[in-house]
Amino acid sequence: MKALYGMPAWCRLHAANPQALEDLNQQHGVDLQPRSIARPGATMRIRCARLQGQQVLVTDLLWRQGDDDQTVFTVETGHRVLRPNQALERIQAQGLSCDSSQSISLVLLHQLLGQTAMVLDRIDQGLTVSMLALRAFQLNAGTDRKRGAEDLSDVDNHLTALNGPLSFVLQSLDDLEQAALRLRRATMRPSLLAASHVDGLVAEIEGVQRRARFTLERQRFHRRAAGETVAISDLNVTKVFSVLWAAFIPGTALINWYGQNFRVMPELSWDGSLWTQLFAVLVLTAVPIIMVKQSGTLR
Repeated sequence: MKALYGMPAWCRLHAANPQALEDLNQQHGVDLQPRSIARPGATMRIRCARLQGQQVLVTDLLWRQGDDDQTVFTVETGHRVLRPNQALERIQAQGLSCDSSQSISLVLLHQLLGQTAMVLDRIDQGLTVSMLALRAFQLNAGTDRKRGAEDLSDVDNHLTALNGPLSFVLQSLDDLEQAALRLRRATMRPSLLAASHVDGLVAEIEGVQRRARFTLERQRFHRRAAGETVAISDLNVTKVFSVLWAAFIPGTALINWYGQNFRVMPELSWDGSLWTQLFAVLVLTAVPIIMVKQSGTLR
């Protein structure tokens, strides 16, 4: 299989289950089981994320990198994430050696980094859509096109759905950084690959990591903004009921007063008693509303 792609220093394998992985161990005479303790030449697990249409596919890639004269082993445990033809074209374009396992590792890590960056681009697009929907909700508040807080449920669900892909991206970048640092240490020994190439890869990974962390903060900010918008919407409803309470409480007090069945109520026989009482109710209603408006709580 490794000579099939014109890169004899690369052995590309696939294992769908632990038994298949054990069979590969015996067939190739190498330990392809990932180890929790990192050591030179040990197999590590790289979380890979890539786009397929509108879906984000996540799988684990087992990676075994040794010295430059040793074969690099990759075991795809789920979806296919490596593209040999693309890797070969990049090796030839950069003038690297197909017989160098570390050169092959370099282009494969670049490839995985590019796929992860594409997933991050899609997440950024999703955040932009959520931001525009949230902004439209805020701008329409108090207009004829205003909507209820329940319209923000889709925005909140969308922001919540981005947690999974974003966590996969962050984990993938951490794994790629560890693989790149291992490759950087390996180039300190005799190698056909210049260390400057690996330094460039590490710098690119760190750049995408900074962008991913910014995206995470942006996603958290949008979720807080959505929550605050819902809270403001609920507060506006409370304001309406407060004004209604202030408007109806004087009339309610008047009804309660004259519903006491007092034996002597001389004002009922006065001329203009009805209009006087109605005027008093209007004044008592206007005073609290004016006070609430001047306090600025209706804005």
